[in-house]
Amino acid sequence: MGVYRRKNKHGEPCGPWIIQYPVKVDPQTGKVRYTSEKSGHGKRLADLAFAQKMLEWEKKKHLGLEKRKDYLFRELADWYLTLPVAKKKKSYNKDEQRAKILKERFGLKNAREIKPAMIEVFQDDMLTKPREGKKKAYKPATVNRMLALMKRIFNLAIREEMVDRNPCFKVSMLPENNKRDRVISMAQYQAIISHLPKHAAEIVTTAYNTGMRAGEILGLTWDRVNMKEGYIDLSAEDTKTSEPRRIFFNDDLKEMFAGLGKIRRIRHQHVFTYRGKPITTIRSSFQVACAKAGIKDFRFHDLRHTFNTNMRRAGVDRSVIMKITGHKTTAMFERYNTVDSKEARTAMSRFDGYLRNEITSGLLQGPPEGKKEGAAERLTP
Repeated sequence: MGVYRRKNKHGEPCGPWIIQYPVKVDPQTGKVRYTSEKSGHGKRLADLAFAQKMLEWEKKKHLGLEKRKDYLFRELADWYLTLPVAKKKKSYNKDEQRAKILKERFGLKNAREIKPAMIEVFQDDMLTKPREGKKKAYKPATVNRMLALMKRIFNLAIREEMVDRNPCFKVSMLPENNKRDRVISMAQYQAIISHLPKHAAEIVTTAYNTGMRAGEILGLTWDRVNMKEGYIDLSAEDTKTSEPRRIFFNDDLKEMFAGLGKIRRIRHQHVFTYRGKPITTIRSSFQVACAKAGIKDFRFHDLRHTFNTNMRRAGVDRSVIMKITGHKTTAMFERYNTVDSKEARTAMSRFDGYLRNEITSGLLQGPPEGKKEGAAERLTP
């Protein structure tokens, strides 16, 4: 901080005089931030400019003369939801729902007056008090997503100098215990399929045989399906991890896709449809099918875990499985293990062989009854 000139390669002062002065205090660390600017070739003028900046600094911070608009938290939340960086998030719709809950609690409070203790009380209430229309309270993971959103709102508001500090900075995230090891056998899978309408059974079949996420399957379009080579190419926009992924499929899926391809629609490119419209969810029919099959505590996403387990039991290398499913854990393991198309194709062949061996091993009962037609699912407009 002060007045100075830069030096050339010989160590001699050269160029215009530069002043460096404080401009703000970091709201999280408390450290003073500085900026520099050129002030001409005269030292006297540079000294006067530096003195003026220091006087402004004293008035701004130490004398409390800085005038700044006060914002209600709901104003910050609504402002955040209009930002391009927020709208680009794949979880934008969920952020809207979380922001609504945060505004109900903090909306009318001055953003500068929200304290860490208030947020901790909010966390406790979310964990202990039943949510509206429900018998149970929120789970720790859900409350953590709310806190993460609140922290993001304040961080961007700080960047725009709308507020000085982030009250979430010293609030700890809640411990989460979301690990699930729910896996079903081939017989249980076939039992679920037998109680599903055809259009829902096709989606479950895809999940069981590829490990794809529900959103990746429901959003799948024909331009992503290569029938000749037998694989699905997901772009970065299609995946949760924002990384492209190639998934090879077995003969059963190839036959299923061939049948679906015969009834492709002109108005859209979606693979999975019901009465000509893209399917947006099969939650209700899936829950009913599980109940009729006598399978408890099983979610659609558990099909992904079942796929991983079956691939491992089939002897497929973990690095290959991670590439197929798009898992990003074990970062160092991924960095030094590359998987090419030949390995991925071989993995799916071994997986297919494992499933066929399961069917013919004598451990399974006879094939389930034919697929049932069911009620229509909730569709997009």
